[in-house]
Amino acid sequence: MLAGKGLDLLSNAIEGGADKAIELVSEKTGIDLTKGSVSKEEIVELQKFQREYESELLKYHTENTKSARDMQKAALEQDDVFSKRFVYYFASLWSIASIVFIFGITFITIPEGNERFADTILGFLLGTIVATIINFFYGSSKGSQDKNVLINSK
Repeated sequence: MLAGKGLDLLSNAIEGGADKAIELVSEKTGIDLTKGSVSKEEIVELQKFQREYESELLKYHTENTKSARDMQKAALEQDDVFSKRFVYYFASLWSIASIVFIFGITFITIPEGNERFADTILGFLLGTIVATIINFFYGSSKGSQDKNVLINSK
């Protein structure tokens, strides 16, 4: 019902942990989502709440990324060579492991019954590890930059 009204974030939150999400929405907006339907006025209020909630999530994510980068800046100021280079060693290890795994599952025969494991690991490596490393060193996408501009303008 909520997703059909453009409230995807709230819909996903409620499906993921219904009781807590419904309590949060009810507490913040005064709208009872357990009744089954919502009025047009309530939809407008829910959309406003979702925008505010998304903005808070983006602020949290931005601060989290900023603090990780600040930590790296502090590490670079130290005299300890290992501490200075840890992030580079760590990223190199995961990059090499990812490349080896990708080439491995591409050119080596996967035992029957293990294809799903290989697919899951490949998805994790590409979707999480590699993407995070690229995001850390090269920044995030244009869409994320636009969101940051929106957050900072409020």
